Amino acid sequence: MESFFIEKQIDLVDSNIYYKEAGKANNSITILFIHGWAVSIEPYQEILNILSQRYHIVAPYLPGFGKSIAPHFVKDYSDYAVLLIDFLKALNLQSVHIVAHSLGGAIALAIAALKPTFVRSLIIADSTGIPMNSLPEVVLRRAIEMSTQMWQAKPKPTLAILERVLYNSLFNTRKVIETARIVLERDIRSILPRINTPCLIIWGANDLLTPIAMAQEFARNIKSSKLVIVEGVYHEWNFFFTATFTKAVSKFIDEIEARYPSFVATREGDR
Repeated sequence: MESFFIEKQIDLVDSNIYYKEAGKANNSITILFIHGWAVSIEPYQEILNILSQRYHIVAPYLPGFGKSIAPHFVKDYSDYAVLLIDFLKALNLQSVHIVAHSLGGAIALAIAALKPTFVRSLIIADSTGIPMNSLPEVVLRRAIEMSTQMWQAKPKPTLAILERVLYNSLFNTRKVIETARIVLERDIRSILPRINTPCLIIWGANDLLTPIAMAQEFARNIKSSKLVIVEGVYHEWNFFFTATFTKAVSKFIDEIEARYPSFVATREGDR
């Protein structure tokens, strides 16, 4: 399934953000897709292709990944959230569903806490946001997880993941290290009770990077949340089981749209 994504760029006050866009721009349902740590957008392309058949998709490269540039050091999830809120404002997007994975999930939660009126719903998969153990232990768990996933993986997304991780590790080393520090150390649990946005938390049962206990803690502390566990899969399961992931996303978005039918426009210019 192919979709015609166009790469665009937009200048903000102190950053330059590149993003991919596809789907019907006049569709009232827009998804902001936020990628995970060290992989950029490319491994998610099949997911984006499927979702763009029904929705308007905007998928930014976080600063330091792809060609996006932000000169200032990003210290926390909230720094990314502020930047993406400015990004949405620059595109005149007033309300979006956010679909996010790993690092992107914690950023999505920060956006919902900082600017709830911008967020129609949240779908977070295997999100970071709760401090992890030491870097050597995390690296070991990731090595085990990546090798295990490859046995159940489709070759194309596996190669895309490895290619992006290798490329970013070699050419975006500073940003990979900065975001690794955020993933390992930053704690967003204090903001979770402030989130009232409908939230689907969808998780791989065998995730070693962000274990299932983290999903359960998110579900306990986010009021309007629903937890779905996918058995037998790991942290990047959504790359390999795209139909399962996209069906869950579409079902949740359809439920939200049916529950709140008064929502009409996403862009100021459409009003």
